[in-house]
Amino acid sequence: MQILNKFIKIFCGILILILVCILGFYIAQRIRVFGTTSTELINPQTQSFDEIIDNSTEITIEKKIFSFKKHYYILSDGVLIGEVTGKLFPIFGDTLKLKDIHGNLIKKESQIKRLGLTQVKLFNISINRLAQIEDSEGNTTGYIGEQKLKDFWRLKRVQYFYDKDHNNLGKAIPDAILFCRDYKIFDNNDNVDYIIDGNIFSPTHKYTITIKDSSDIAVEDAIFYTIIENSIANSKLKESNSKSSKSK
Repeated sequence: MQILNKFIKIFCGILILILVCILGFYIAQRIRVFGTTSTELINPQTQSFDEIIDNSTEITIEKKIFSFKKHYYILSDGVLIGEVTGKLFPIFGDTLKLKDIHGNLIKKESQIKRLGLTQVKLFNISINRLAQIEDSEGNTTGYIGEQKLKDFWRLKRVQYFYDKDHNNLGKAIPDAILFCRDYKIFDNNDNVDYIIDGNIFSPTHKYTITIKDSSDIAVEDAIFYTIIENSIANSKLKESNSKSSKSK
């Protein structure tokens, strides 16, 4: 009986410690995200989202703690400028909505769901994963997709950016093969337009997008790409953990 009581005390102590740590991360995130309302460069109360993006050289994406659906804070110069949210139950494919701090829709990204190995035939290219980007009026502005048949020989996953007329604007490639959180987005001349740095040890799945050059690929699309890649990385990590548990 004494051993059981000791075990219960240890278990409760560990549980309380975990809860305190999670609460600490939550409070720290709230202070970090909502603590700075404006700077000399960024003021979302007086500037539109487009104006802020035009002035930005670095965008931070941080996943919200305690959220049942995809929910990311978008910051520039340490100031919250918008949020990206997904569906609560994305059974038939998720839809990510990028909004400014006033709740105005800027852009949205919709997954075109695939079944098994089904290929999506788009502008004469077979694409496995495909995201359609739309503006606030519902007009298609572009696409993000993989070309598995074309890139079957690659060890790294490549995603391509297209405009609304299906013209290729560039591509994005991870920096590493396994458990990668760092990416680069290239234009059609293989110049780096964006560098995406993900903190692999961050409990909030934090990413920094450095804007290296003016690009035909919109910053909003780079934000969507980063969140898509984060979701893919998390899914693969869960699959890996699941397989490891079954093999034991």
